[in-house]
Amino acid sequence: MQKEDLDFFRKWFFEYVNRFFSPDPLIKENIELKIEHTGRVCENILLLAKSEKISEKECMLAETIALFHDLGRFEQFMKYKTFRDSESENHALLGIRILNEERVLSRLSGEEEDIILKAVEYHNLMEIPEYIKTFSKLYFYSKLIRDADKIDILRLASEEYLEEGKHRNPALELYLPDTLGYSEPIVSEILGNRMAKIGDMKNRNDVKLLRLSWIFDINFPVTFFLLKEYGYLESIMSCLPDTKETGILRRHFEYYLNSIESGAKK
Repeated sequence: MQKEDLDFFRKWFFEYVNRFFSPDPLIKENIELKIEHTGRVCENILLLAKSEKISEKECMLAETIALFHDLGRFEQFMKYKTFRDSESENHALLGIRILNEERVLSRLSGEEEDIILKAVEYHNLMEIPEYIKTFSKLYFYSKLIRDADKIDILRLASEEYLEEGKHRNPALELYLPDTLGYSEPIVSEILGNRMAKIGDMKNRNDVKLLRLSWIFDINFPVTFFLLKEYGYLESIMSCLPDTKETGILRRHFEYYLNSIESGAKK
């Protein structure tokens, strides 16, 4: 990949998303939100990539993956007015279809194109398929985009929760009710150091816990460092109800993060 390829992809991306601007306030807000999210994920993936001391060309490939990882979100929201894949369609596969139909990546080598498309496909799965671990380059880029994406979604979530008394975007909460308590399967997964499942969410508290559970799927030490430095996890936790169960979950998260930090220092 060359710099002119990345320049072409950036230009194409902004020309593409311009098709979705609308006077409808809800559409406008969420299209702009995804444009800004994409920009931050590009910044995040470069931070992670550079921490791994990879080459400039490899960094450009990583940035291209970040640029296109949520490409399907724009058509998804215009068509369905939701970001919930289960109520519309898989936004990663939708993005891949768009890239293929418009032959955006045809200027690249077959290997580079395949890595981009597969990394986009895997970025929103519950976990990276086990067999991908045998393909070292694809596995590396798949981990990069998953971490870079999580960092910004946690940023967005923490800011949304802290401002929810002033303004709430229902699309970010997947239209779930603001009821008391947590779903037992969500709590059980967290206490087992596993990511919670979207299908187990019943209310807004469950959404917050699910996002916090992403710490069990972090791949790079610098990601933990950035999350701690930015304080996103603490912000989300502070927006949960002050209950005994919340205290147990808080201590579990803290213990896990401290154990990761201790392991990284050894």
